[in-house]
Amino acid sequence: MSDHAHSHGGSEGHEGHGEEHAHHGPEHYVRIWVILLVLLAISVLGPMLEIQVITLVTAFGIAVVKAFLVCKYFMHLDVQPKYVLYFLTVALAFMLLFFFAVAPDVMNHEGQNWTNVAAQEHIARALAEQGHGAAGEAGDFDAAGVFATTCGPCHGAGGAGDGAAAAALNPRPANFTDPAFWADSSRTHEHILTVIRDGGPAAGRSPLMAAFGAQFDEAQLEALARFVESLNPNAQ
Repeated sequence: MSDHAHSHGGSEGHEGHGEEHAHHGPEHYVRIWVILLVLLAISVLGPMLEIQVITLVTAFGIAVVKAFLVCKYFMHLDVQPKYVLYFLTVALAFMLLFFFAVAPDVMNHEGQNWTNVAAQEHIARALAEQGHGAAGEAGDFDAAGVFATTCGPCHGAGGAGDGAAAAALNPRPANFTDPAFWADSSRTHEHILTVIRDGGPAAGRSPLMAAFGAQFDEAQLEALARFVESLNPNAQ
């Protein structure tokens, strides 16, 4: 009877193995290879369109699809012990915690105990090539254009808080065209200048607001602050 059970169990094992082999045969991996090639083409062509929304969707969308393929076809979570899934869940939770903890500092070039010297030097060279000195007057500095390209992704090109990344931010970026924003008496010129230069936390605001003091000189920061104030509908 034990031989019969062993034979029966072995038969079932071979059948299960055969089904798994058929499911994960060469054709299966060729399909995944084709999917990855398509994703690679999209990841290259997406940024070439220079449309920020498409670039963000492409980057994060491809990452999610690749992670899904790995989990579904290579990690075999449906046949692994439950603790493997628990371990993966905890690892993902820590990864997300790490990401959101450091995200506010990504665009900063200096902090309490560190300075990104290479980034500051690169920015200084870029400004010099554009005709903007490391200090002094803003000259032909295009505050509106710089706002649209540098601040626009979050605040929107027109300052209405409707940039491409705004929906993913909490709190949402300020709407400089809303009279309610300027109704707060703390929003003085010095306050706006401080937030731009030193970042949101320096003025008790959102930590998602990066500091741009290393990217622009004082005259240019002043010009940016004046431009932001010009969006106040009560001042027009």
